Formats: sequence, structure tokens, C-alpha cells
Amino acid sequence: MNILITGIGGPTPIGIAKSILLNGKFKSARLIGVDSNKYAPGLYNKELFDKTYLIPHSSSDNYWSVLESIISKEHIDYSFVVPELEVLKWSSKMKTDRIPCDSLLPDYDVAKVLYDKYEMHHRLIRSNLVPGTIKVESTEIEKNIGNFPKNTFWVRAGFGAGAIGSFKINKMDDLKAWIKINPHIKDFIVSEYLPGRNYACKILFYEGKAIRASCAQRIDYLMAHVAPSGISGMCSRGKLINKREIVDTSIKALKIIFDGCGQEPHGMFTVDYREDECGNPKITEINIRHVSFTLAFALCGANFAEDSLRLYLNDSSFDRVFKIYEFDDDYTFIRGVDAQIQVLKDSEIKSFIS
Repeated sequence: MNILITGIGGPTPIGIAKSILLNGKFKSARLIGVDSNKYAPGLYNKELFDKTYLIPHSSSDNYWSVLESIISKEHIDYSFVVPELEVLKWSSKMKTDRIPCDSLLPDYDVAKVLYDKYEMHHRLIRSNLVPGTIKVESTEIEKNIGNFPKNTFWVRAGFGAGAIGSFKINKMDDLKAWIKINPHIKDFIVSEYLPGRNYACKILFYEGKAIRASCAQRIDYLMAHVAPSGISGMCSRGKLINKREIVDTSIKALKIIFDGCGQEPHGMFTVDYREDECGNPKITEINIRHVSFTLAFALCGANFAEDSLRLYLNDSSFDRVFKIYEFDDDYTFIRGVDAQIQVLKDSEIKSFIS
């Protein structure tokens, strides 16, 4: 089986590749990696990938011609499309044309809503599942001062990864200064500040049904001390947890989005939460992809990459009844800048404490 993985400069595609090879079922798969950055480390990882290619950015006019040539040359059966801009690119093509190989992708209208953080919040605001949020252009701050929360609030870029443009605002002068040093961000969203724990819920939908789900808690972040928000976008320490209420809430939220777009649930999603001051989890964003600690799940038996491949192959031994992956032990995952992710039982960590 020949599998294409896009965006191999990031930790998430690398985690997917390692998840595929983790067990015997797909150990013989050929992995073909692509990225648009010539300095992407994955392009030079010959131990993990059988072949790698430098490709144009997804916004380039020749993106499809180059990628389709690779897919044809390498006889690709299936693709994991990871960067969200590429998910949008593939989903858009899927809406009007055939994509060059199979992939588990959401409908374009759904992907577009979820990529736009404000639009996602707007669709869910009546459900009480999200914090109060407003959208503001960087040039319209003065006009909108009266609409901002009176106390501490959170500002983020309106699109892309959650940590981009993130900053805790204590007074209006902070916001004005933050916008000045981020001129490349044109649209911000302003939200109620959520001080509590940070959760992630991964859910795999296939042809209208939830198939697999699992939860984790983010605790620490790589290079957090140099990020003004304290969140770098890449978790360095977290826990795999059993939290059924988070799974139920995630399915409820995604169903609202799917129904609003007139589409059936399909694709791989990660729903992110922060707790408010009363301990109530509120959805902060919904990613249209795996997240960077996907390998931690796989190492403990929640292998979403393998599940996706078994669905694609219509594996008769794969149980399609909805299953929430749960963990018998308390597992903590850790990683450093250049260190591979590790999963430890809490008892192992405690053994170092005298």
C-alpha cells in the first residue's frame, strides 16, 4: 500500500507516519512524504519515508499538477492531508471535481466554517458550548472598544492554529500595542478569558457516523516561556484521559456545524476546550485534522491513522460500532524540542520522587 502524507515539516504528519508503522497491519506500507518548505525535516528523514518530494505551496497555481504527477508516479492509494490550508484545498477540489487519490476529508463548506474561528463560534453561540466572542479588524479597534469585555479577555488570530496571535489582554493599551506588533494579522477574535484546564477531543467520523473518539489534557507547551500567551501551539506534556462528557459535547457541537452546512459527518476532527472560571469546558476551536500528539494516542492503542486506513480498505474485521478509546492507567505523554514523544505511566514518574 502506498500512502501519501502532506506537510511533513510538522510534528503531526510525522506522528501519523509513525502511527501507521507502529503495528504489523501496515508495517509494509510505503510512505511518501511531501512539503513545500525545502527545510522541512521530514523531507530528509529516509528512515521514516520511502520517498519525499518538495512541492509548491497549496496556494500556487501548479500545486495540483505537481502533486498529481507524484501521486501517479508513486501509485498512491491513500493520502493523509494534514495542514489545514491543504485540507481546504483538497476539500474544495472534492466539491467540484475528483481528488487524485482517496483521503478522509470533510466537506468543503464544513472545513471552511471550522477554519474560520469566528464563524465556528457564531454557529455554536446559542448552544452555550463556546465563550462569548466578537470579531474585529485590526483597523477597527477604536470603533469597537465599547463591545469588548470589561475585564480580562483573550485575543487571537481569526484563522489558523490556535496559538497564532494569542495574547491575554488586561487593559486596552495592551491590545493596541499587540495589534501594532502583529501587522500581518488583519482579523482578530476577542473572547472571554478561560483560565482553566485545556482539553482536546479527537473524533473520527465516517459516512455520517461517529466511529472512534478519545480525549487528552494539555498541560505544558514547548518554548512556552518565549510565547506571550504562554501557549506555543505544541504540547510538551499532557495526559491521556477518560472524559465521556467531553466526547458527547464534541459530537453535539460538530452535529450543529454539519447540520448547518447540510452535510453528513465525515472526517477527522480535534475539538479543543478550555475551562471557564467555574470549571465548565468551553470550545475554543475545532481543527479539521489530527493534532501533534496523535502518536501518543496510538502508543496507547488509540491509533486513529490505522483506523482511517482500515475504513478505507473496508476491512471486514474492523468494528464500525462507535467506540471511545479509554485508558486503564494514568498515562502522561512528554516530549522535548528534539526528543521523540514518550508515554509514561504515572507510577513511573512517581518512582523518581523520593
